[in-house]
Amino acid sequence: MTLSTPVLEALKEEAISLRRDPYEHIQRVLAEHTIRMGFLPKQEADMVRLMWSLVDQAVEAAKAICREGNFDEDVTLRAIQRVKEDPKWVQDYAAYVQDDIYKNGNPRKGPINREIGFRIREGIGAVVVKGADGKSASKKVLGEIIQSYTPMASFDPAAVRP
Repeated sequence: MTLSTPVLEALKEEAISLRRDPYEHIQRVLAEHTIRMGFLPKQEADMVRLMWSLVDQAVEAAKAICREGNFDEDVTLRAIQRVKEDPKWVQDYAAYVQDDIYKNGNPRKGPINREIGFRIREGIGAVVVKGADGKSASKKVLGEIIQSYTPMASFDPAAVRP
């Protein structure tokens, strides 16, 4: 899809004002439009909005951790642990994945968990830890809703301002 330069620039400016990644913003604008116009079935629309709510809360938790001076390479895991303290978030996550939140192998968990990790990384302006091979490192997790995450080396203080 190609957008005219003025439209793309306007969307980027709007994304910046909302503190969103421009491509995430464009995706949300288009999804919201299809929802408003009635082209996305209500059940699918509700799931899209639920996913965004879950992701946004996790990103905000990560930003808060950074603002509090508690950033470390495990910020993604710690943000997820923080949002899990909210029974409503856990209930919504269970509704989204349509199963036990700790169960491995659920095909609905992978996409949302990857989205949470990606949006946390983007939301805090993080630089990821790299392995000796130059690829992003990964940490395995047991007893959590995620099975692994990418550790973060640093974050951008400007990205986490309230």
